[in-house]
Amino acid sequence: MTGIFRQKTPGNIILLILLGIFIKLPAFFHAKGFIVKQSDGIFYTNLTAFLDRLTNGSSFVFAGIAFSLNLLIAFILNSFINTDRFMNKPNFLAGMAYILITSFLPSFNMLSSNLVASVLLLTAFKLFYQSHHVKNHIFNASLLIGLASLFFFPALFFIAWAFLAVSVLRPFKLSDWIILVLGLISPYYFYGTYLFLNDRLEVPSYFYHLSFLSSDIRYSAWHAGALFFLLAPLLAGIYYMQANSAKMLVHIRKGWYLFLGYLAVTIIAALFDIEKTSENLVLALVPVAAFHGYGYLNAELKLYPKISFWLTIAFIITNQLYGSWW
Repeated sequence: MTGIFRQKTPGNIILLILLGIFIKLPAFFHAKGFIVKQSDGIFYTNLTAFLDRLTNGSSFVFAGIAFSLNLLIAFILNSFINTDRFMNKPNFLAGMAYILITSFLPSFNMLSSNLVASVLLLTAFKLFYQSHHVKNHIFNASLLIGLASLFFFPALFFIAWAFLAVSVLRPFKLSDWIILVLGLISPYYFYGTYLFLNDRLEVPSYFYHLSFLSSDIRYSAWHAGALFFLLAPLLAGIYYMQANSAKMLVHIRKGWYLFLGYLAVTIIAALFDIEKTSENLVLALVPVAAFHGYGYLNAELKLYPKISFWLTIAFIITNQLYGSWW
């Protein structure tokens, strides 16, 4: 199967969708609706309230929305990596890896503020990376980060990553930094203006409910297995990226290091507002999938991608059949 996804053919789009449907069937048959936490941003709580009324609380519809968002992320990530030549050969491996690792836990397949924010943050990353030749992308990318924080408040940590991205990808210009700041505060400015005009200006309640490392999750052997299948290909991908970094163009090497920074920030953000599920890890799955795909393509041991893929599939199916999560 990895041999098929090593190619960039139109048929792989359909194959990726079919793979996602096959390994995510329990997310539809045992749909659990959506996840709402006390500290979720006002945009997300309003969105879910609207969709809940519109669909009469249909868990299946929410599962379909979450599946569509996961597919969208997979295709954006794959297109980003291929278009900007992060790998030496166009392929569908990063998209395949994302679909696989989002099948580890039910919370990865439920609509959550983290999933919505992940779409916005990945798009922001793509725009930042392309800002070396299109200056307007800086404002658009920073605007998306500010908007993402109105869905999932800890996404504000990406402000630090945004300044890092601009400093790494572009020579220092004060105008770039001013544009960046303007983009970040614009969503809050317009939202604050709306509240002021409607005489509802107040500090949102989720500012007071944000928790750090406060979790009621009961970890099991299945969690350990999922962590192993996340970390092993991740470390392999980082290793091969480092081994080949000297052969990369400077801009591409900078991009991979920004992926590492993206991963670090998502891990920090995931430590906030954990509560009872693991949906916060959705943010980290994007850079993890990128490194998985790089490792699959550049592995010196040719059996490694095949073994990793089929062991991951076996773990997912076994978990779905015999685990207690689904």
